[in-house]
Amino acid sequence: MKLKIIKLSLSVVILVLMSACAAPRYEGSAIQFEKIGSVPEIVIIEDEATRSGFLDAIKEWLRKNNYKYIVKAGNSNHELEKITIEYVGHWKWDLAIYLSKAKIEAFHNGQRVGEVNYNAPNSLNTNKFGNGAERIKYMLEVLFGKMSAHEATLSIKSK
Repeated sequence: MKLKIIKLSLSVVILVLMSACAAPRYEGSAIQFEKIGSVPEIVIIEDEATRSGFLDAIKEWLRKNNYKYIVKAGNSNHELEKITIEYVGHWKWDLAIYLSKAKIEAFHNGQRVGEVNYNAPNSLNTNKFGNGAERIKYMLEVLFGKMSAHEATLSIKSK
């Protein structure tokens, strides 16, 4: 009987450790505004294959943070003098739909000036089931230098 309890306890500990390692996380680098100067307007290139809520979350965050922006169709060219944002988001199903992977890139004068990636592996970790719009807002917090990728990751782990 004791051996069964020990095996069961060990199995639970291993599962907990494995799921913690596979927690959702952010990676990336912020836009260096001191290198590119003040940018009056942002161009968002719409990714038509990504759910519309992703774009809505971006627009809401930009409005709340007083950034001027316009949205252009997915086949539009970048406007070199403005910051151009491109994004993609992927959702998966595991008892519920959740944002599993996302990427937001910022370009200026034809060069990538910032990038943030979000990854929520399909693991036993239940932190993957967070609010997608909130996850996207944290991506923008990282991209615009309001918090680090590590701070964003810690923010979603604490919820």
